[in-house]
Amino acid sequence: MTKGIGSGIFTLLSLGYGLNLFEFDQMTYIVGGFLALLFIAITTGLLVYDLERPERFLSILYRPQWRSWLTRGAYILVGFSALTTVWWLIELGAYFDVVSMGLAEWFRPYAMFFGLPLSVGVALYTAFLFGQAEGRDLWQSTLLPFHLFVQSLMAGSAALLAMDIILPLSDTMSQIIMATFVIMLSLVGLVTLFGEFGMPHASEVAAQAAHEISEGRYKDYFWGGSITMGHILPLLILALDMPALIIIAVIGAIGGLYAFEYAFVMAPQDVPNS
Repeated sequence: MTKGIGSGIFTLLSLGYGLNLFEFDQMTYIVGGFLALLFIAITTGLLVYDLERPERFLSILYRPQWRSWLTRGAYILVGFSALTTVWWLIELGAYFDVVSMGLAEWFRPYAMFFGLPLSVGVALYTAFLFGQAEGRDLWQSTLLPFHLFVQSLMAGSAALLAMDIILPLSDTMSQIIMATFVIMLSLVGLVTLFGEFGMPHASEVAAQAAHEISEGRYKDYFWGGSITMGHILPLLILALDMPALIIIAVIGAIGGLYAFEYAFVMAPQDVPNS
């Protein structure tokens, strides 16, 4: 969830700049870049903490096993963090006249161009990492890369809408981010209901795990958290045009994403006894 927010923010800022979808505002990009870095830092911290031997994290970088998506993901995270940090420091320095604005204007297109595939990689690599977890049949879905990508755009646009409450975005940017949020939230719901759970599963183990999520132990997380709080509530608020409740829609969408991810990861996928 955290890496979806971080990567989604940068992806949207990069696409907006590269495609000239909205006018560049330096303060908006500085705050947005900070949020992207913050959530990727949280992601990295959680990943290191989750290792059985956290002190061995550096060995993934020093002695990489390139066939493992754990290694590839670590390098994608490091590469994205390094590039984004350099860009953000230059933008911040230019804003406060510590470095020349010319340097920021020169480096900005390169940072946005090369940062885009890295931010997309941050969002997607987990799908390929899950694909290597052969004991988890439900994670072998071919829809998972697309699902994670639209989730990241939804989470990133939700974060930018929350930022809009404190630091108002330009009218054009606000409209584009709002449209992105609605479209991606709808897509996530459709992929979840009709893709991940509506299609037949490749094995009995995957089908049992899906049953545990939709009808078993984790059904409250799925129907109450992911679908109701995470999709129906935000879309209802937006459909009724209630700007004062936008923050509730944002919190609901992020909370629903967490509820789904929790159920998706925790659902038992044990090989049935013969």
